[in-house]
Amino acid sequence: MIRFRLAQPTDLDLYFKWANEEHTRRNSYSPGKIPYATHVSWFNSKLQDPNTIFLVFEYEKSGIPIGQVLFDRKENENFIRISIDKDFRGRLLATSMVQEACNYYFEQYPADTISAYIKKDNMASVKAFQHAGFELLSELEFKGFPSFVYTKKKQ
Repeated sequence: MIRFRLAQPTDLDLYFKWANEEHTRRNSYSPGKIPYATHVSWFNSKLQDPNTIFLVFEYEKSGIPIGQVLFDRKENENFIRISIDKDFRGRLLATSMVQEACNYYFEQYPADTISAYIKKDNMASVKAFQHAGFELLSELEFKGFPSFVYTKKKQ
């Protein structure tokens, strides 16, 4: 039903559209609109960063992009983020996207633990990560927002 591919430079505007959707901004830890020039710089630097994995998810038959998963590998913690195009929310795609993305990630980095920071009021993400096998590690205030931290290790 869905497949993923690595993001390409030609995905710049697609990611800009997704990043500035109202729902995405509301659930982000930086809720303000992103200026295009800022996005271009960020996107291009992330594409070249060997510690970042950008995955674009698409419907298998049509190739229509439905969302993205991003991994950032840091010295002390590895982060996952997800966003789904507004036209494809509510179709229960997030759990599959997270599971497939994590399987891909763990093929490359089997010893890592992945962390997901989720605002407490973002119950759709909480449920998606729980169904994808993430376990609640803690509750805390992160960047000024009450949040959950979920983690996952290779099964």
